[in-house]
Amino acid sequence: MEKVKRAVAIAAAALIAMGMTGCSDTEASDTASAGSTSSEAADSGETVLKVGYVQEPSSFDPADFTSISSVLTGYDCYDTILNFSEDGTTVVPGLAESWEQVDELTYTYKFRDGIKFTDGNELTMEDVLYSLNRVSDQGYYMSYLFAAVESFEADEETRTLTVHLSYPDSTWMFVPATSPCCILEKSVAEAEGDSYGTVDGSTVGTGPYKLVSWSSGSEIVLEKNEDWWGDADTLDIDRIEYYIIEDESALALAAKSGQVDFVYGVSNDVKSVYDTISDMTVLTCNGTTLHYLAFNTAQEPFNDVNARKAVISCIDKSQITSIIGGAYANEAPTGIISESMMYMDEDLWASTIEAADVYTQDYDKAAKYLAQLAYPDGFTFDYYCTSANVKQAELLKSMIDASGSITMNIVEVAASEIFSYMFGYNVDENGDRYYDAVGTYWMSDFLDPIGVFNPLYGSENIYEGGTNQALWSSAEADEYISSASVTSDYSEKMANYTEAYKIYADECPYLALYSVLDTYAVNNGFSYTPSPMFWYNFTYADFHTAD
Repeated sequence: MEKVKRAVAIAAAALIAMGMTGCSDTEASDTASAGSTSSEAADSGETVLKVGYVQEPSSFDPADFTSISSVLTGYDCYDTILNFSEDGTTVVPGLAESWEQVDELTYTYKFRDGIKFTDGNELTMEDVLYSLNRVSDQGYYMSYLFAAVESFEADEETRTLTVHLSYPDSTWMFVPATSPCCILEKSVAEAEGDSYGTVDGSTVGTGPYKLVSWSSGSEIVLEKNEDWWGDADTLDIDRIEYYIIEDESALALAAKSGQVDFVYGVSNDVKSVYDTISDMTVLTCNGTTLHYLAFNTAQEPFNDVNARKAVISCIDKSQITSIIGGAYANEAPTGIISESMMYMDEDLWASTIEAADVYTQDYDKAAKYLAQLAYPDGFTFDYYCTSANVKQAELLKSMIDASGSITMNIVEVAASEIFSYMFGYNVDENGDRYYDAVGTYWMSDFLDPIGVFNPLYGSENIYEGGTNQALWSSAEADEYISSASVTSDYSEKMANYTEAYKIYADECPYLALYSVLDTYAVNNGFSYTPSPMFWYNFTYADFHTAD
């Protein structure tokens, strides 16, 4: 069944090849298919899918959909205006059954009749306006996707939403399929305020599933929404039980013992366990996830490009890729970008990377960069990461400390807190960010380079809650990205992206380490075909049971 769903959260672009790279199981098919038994609730006859993950979502409010745990729980409770196609390169109907680009600044969306929220109330255009304006008015994390919007207007009689842009933006076509365009019920969200979507509050959407219970720290239960406009009879899964198992080794053992049917994100550390599970298939799919290091360029030592280059010259990315990423990773080029993208002229892109100063491990070069600093004898810096990234951080530290001049201190931060540091909510008494550098990952909002370039490098995204974690900016690079965003000509886009990349690679506010394949361990009693746009396309509506 083609995805009938939402989108959500955090941005980051990636690229998709002109010929889309496909999805597969580890060396086999691209779909996990029937084999062993699916999980059945024997007494009720319901089909139950048991999902395991290492993290609990922060809330079920789309404003907080900034983690994979939200994808695995909250997204299915809502719908977006449009959905991404299975390959992620275009959009398809969602809550809106049709749409039109009237001119370069105006888009209209015709909403379906008879859409109901899970409390039985019908969706109105007032709910639509409230949900969209809430993004801009409250300025929450994903609001950058609305940067081009001048205003929204709606007509209840025709059930039409009109979007007025303040400037042409060729990527707007994708935005209605992202999480800022999840539609909430205005009366409920307004009445509950900050409690909405929390353990103690309500979650009311129009999605294929609804939240029925949440035991914080242990279990979340979703059930089929019988009033779903997309037709509940097409849903094979009646009930989803989501279990929080914080240790990935324990999670792998739970999968092996049959306690869970589905796990997203099989890392290289536990691959050997999943390889031994005969009634599960590990699916892989090229996605948009990039692991990287971001330098805080707003303060010493990394306000000097030579300090950034000195650190980069200590790092052997191939080791990071093979030891940490392993079988499910590909080494990334210097700039933050995946190997595959829309608008890709592969020869031009390859020559651009080759011409750029792609840094490799060279301690002599590191010393030369240090000699150009105000402190040529070296420096110490704090590197922030979560427990999941400590092993990677320790490997980086060993390489950097081996320089004899630079020392890296690892500061471990709770997974639930890392975004507060990355996006500037958690700062010191002077309003400065704590980290000198931070190690994390990014998943793209759409399969277009601008989905990475704009949020991570754009100067307009330097603010509290902004996505530019390096706090670096270049007016020249901004202009290239702006030019790319207003044209629909693929060759013009590519030319602008390559020029921007050259600046990014030379200034190196970030160092891309590796891109990872999306991985899914699925009980053979279920079938599921992954999409490269997991971040927005994932839905339990796409899981089917064996015949």
